[in-house]
Amino acid sequence: MRVMVTGGAGYLGCTLVPMLLEAGHDVVVLDSLRKGGQGLLACASSPLFRVVHGDIRDERVVREALAGVDVIIHLAAIVGFPACAKDPLLARTTNVDGTLNLLRQRSPGQPIIYPSSLSNYGTVVDQVCTEEMEPKPITLYGVTKFEAEKQLLESGNVVVFRPATAFGVSPQMRLDLLFNEFVYRAIKERFLLIYQPHYVRAFIHVGDIARAMLFAIEHLDQMRDQIYNLGSESLNLTKRELAHRIRAKVEFTLQISEDGEDPDKRNYRVDFSKLTKAGFRVEMGVDEGIEELIRAFSLVDVSGPFNNLAYV
Repeated sequence: MRVMVTGGAGYLGCTLVPMLLEAGHDVVVLDSLRKGGQGLLACASSPLFRVVHGDIRDERVVREALAGVDVIIHLAAIVGFPACAKDPLLARTTNVDGTLNLLRQRSPGQPIIYPSSLSNYGTVVDQVCTEEMEPKPITLYGVTKFEAEKQLLESGNVVVFRPATAFGVSPQMRLDLLFNEFVYRAIKERFLLIYQPHYVRAFIHVGDIARAMLFAIEHLDQMRDQIYNLGSESLNLTKRELAHRIRAKVEFTLQISEDGEDPDKRNYRVDFSKLTKAGFRVEMGVDEGIEELIRAFSLVDVSGPFNNLAYV
């Protein structure tokens, strides 16, 4: 099967593309390479691998990249609260307009698998978030991902995931993810300051998100035109709980601020039973993820290309 991965040179894409190749798929990556393509260098040895250098908003480039494609995995986006807040126009034109352009260029027979975001839910304190709830995003990232999600569902022939906040090691590493950043600061600075420690977040390893994309390819008929929260109840944690799980493995000073606040005010618990009933389960737990990051961060220099720390 020929699979096109938009934004395939990013944090998730660099984990997903090798899995697709290993499964025997022919993979076309469409990416602007704004952050470089070094994370995919190991894929260059495969004759099943091809890169189209271009922007998801470019009609000609997208139309040409789609030729002969059987399935589209649409990752291209400005991802996360900090990146979207830094350049709101780029976030909207990429996340929303880019998705519209993809829909205009694809044929109706080309299914799209789309990882949206649990950010869509915003702040939900009195109930557990399910796929049937009406999302109320509170960040630009959540707003743009929800708008793109709606466009895709209206077009049909799609599978929409709402993944929890990613963590873990990827060839295109990110430190601006809350889980990754907590571990990094604990190791490198031996100090962690957190705001609103009672806020609950859901997490999922980047490898499990990638596995879910392959699962959707294999179960398209069953999953088509539906939304699935992607994660695990065991990975619903408060920020304080995550910090204490890290401190069980790394010695550092933890300070809780009663005055400051996190600019990303998401706070929710999420139900993942729909996807579990469909047959998918995550594999990486919190403690295993912390241990993986501890090993990885012995290799990462804060002055290097991964210096995208944001806030805690």
